[in-house]
Amino acid sequence: ERRFALGVQLVEGATDPLAISAALARIAEAAIEVLSAATIDEFRKVHGAIPGSELAIIGLGRMGGGALTHASDLDLVYLFTEGEGGESDGRRPLGATMYYNRLAQRVTAAMSVPTAEGALYEVDMRLRPSGEQGPPAASLDSFERYQREQAWTWEHMALTRARALFGSAEARQRIEAIIGDVLTARRDPEPLRTDVLDMRAKMAGHKPAKGPLDAKLARGGLVDLEFLVHYVQLREGRGLHPHLGEAVRALVGAGLLRDSLI
Repeated sequence: ERRFALGVQLVEGATDPLAISAALARIAEAAIEVLSAATIDEFRKVHGAIPGSELAIIGLGRMGGGALTHASDLDLVYLFTEGEGGESDGRRPLGATMYYNRLAQRVTAAMSVPTAEGALYEVDMRLRPSGEQGPPAASLDSFERYQREQAWTWEHMALTRARALFGSAEARQRIEAIIGDVLTARRDPEPLRTDVLDMRAKMAGHKPAKGPLDAKLARGGLVDLEFLVHYVQLREGRGLHPHLGEAVRALVGAGLLRDSLI
């Protein structure tokens, strides 16, 4: 109902589309919060909890940037903090990795299950550290190690829009610290530039603009702007805000981009 009401406002031109985009993201964030908590409660009735350990969820892409459209899926990464014991304390105990992989699948199902009112969201987990074929959840330590040692440039570009959406304040702070350290690491500008241009060229080959009015994919359109912003963010380690508009304003304020790009 909330999304429908926003759709009506969009069609009638009653509200700024960017405000509607932000509102759609807040609704999705609320759904993640409520459904994850409910799923965890149900899961614990059978499998218990792992002492000192918890599930955390990161949003990437449009969800991370807090700017969804009506057609957006949710780019999510499931992480878990390492607990004191290797096994849950319920009547059907599970090891930590199995516990959180099953829990992540349940949370995804809760957010994407078809109902009489329709489906809520499509969940995309392709940006997880283990890749599309790997397990759905990763420990925070393995996530940090992967981002520092193995991640490709495009994965760090995606990380510029990462935002913790679920988890305790402590878990969120740790996630933000890891992301901040990875994104502010020193980089050689030329290989970075080459990687970014190569990725943009491949994307143009796979997804060409549909015509001169394709504001997203046309030359000089939104995708080019995003690539430019992410390149400068990684090169300089500055303007690291997941919201694209805020990132552009910060980089312009630092004299790193022209103010016409705002």
